[in-house]
Parts: sequence; C-alpha cells; structure tokens
Amino acid sequence: MTAGRRVAALLLGMAVGLGGCVQPTGPVFGDWYGYPPLPGPQAYVSVELVLLGPPTARQGRFRMHTQTMWLDAAQQNQSDYMGGTWTAQPVTIDGQACLRIDLSGLSTGMHHETLISHFIELPNGMLVPATSDGRPDLSPGGLAFRLAPRPRNSFAYGRV
Repeated sequence: MTAGRRVAALLLGMAVGLGGCVQPTGPVFGDWYGYPPLPGPQAYVSVELVLLGPPTARQGRFRMHTQTMWLDAAQQNQSDYMGGTWTAQPVTIDGQACLRIDLSGLSTGMHHETLISHFIELPNGMLVPATSDGRPDLSPGGLAFRLAPRPRNSFAYGRV
C-alpha cells in the first residue's frame, strides 16, 4: 500500500469514527443520567439511560450503562452495559400530565438491585422512581435515585 493510500485510509477511518460521535445511530426518545447511592459510605452508581425510539414512541428498546464508584475501594468499581425494552403510558399526577416509564430486562448482577425499573417523568423531564401506587417518589430517598435529562443538543445525547 502506498503512503498516499495509507493516509487516505487513515483519514477515512477517522472520519467514520468521528462521524459516529456526532449524532445517535437512530431515533432517541430520551437520554438521562444520575448518580444513585450504593449501600455503603461514599459509594455511588453512575447511570446513563437511553430510550430508543422517535419522540412520539410509547415503547421501544433501552440501553443503560452503569459504573460503580466506590471512593474508598476503587478495586470494586465495575462497569456494565444492559438493555431491554421500555413502555410509556400517560398518567395525570395532581392535575399535571406525566409519563410512567417501565423498563423490562434489567440485569440482576452486582449492585443492580439499586437500579429502578419504574419511573415517572415529571413535566421538567426529570425521571423519579414510581411508588407502588404509581405516584412519583419525591421523598429525599426517592430523589436520590432521580435521573436528569440530557439536553438534546449535548454531545453525549443518545450515547451509552
């Protein structure tokens, strides 16, 4: 292979790689992130949740990336990628239109017992855990597990 072809191949590879970072590979219904606590001092899980589908979807597939962060025991930190299906149904909470989002297929691996599979999307886009009676858990404990929406124009939108 000549030097010119090597340079062309390198540039093509870089363009393809960088092009994949510009936008999601398909429609993204929503993208959230948060840092729920783990059962231990100074321990958290970084959660990134992407619901795939167009903005009008009411079901689809999801991708989730978790990264445990033990500040005093870094050797226990783990990263995991999960997927499954999601459904959304409109609900009215105290006169406000919200969505209930249910995730199916979450893994039962290490620390995944702290992950939430039933959320209420508040009008501000925040996901908070749903209580057993279908209301948003706005207690301090529930809010510790909230996920914040990423702005649609953010670099990471739709990336997990």
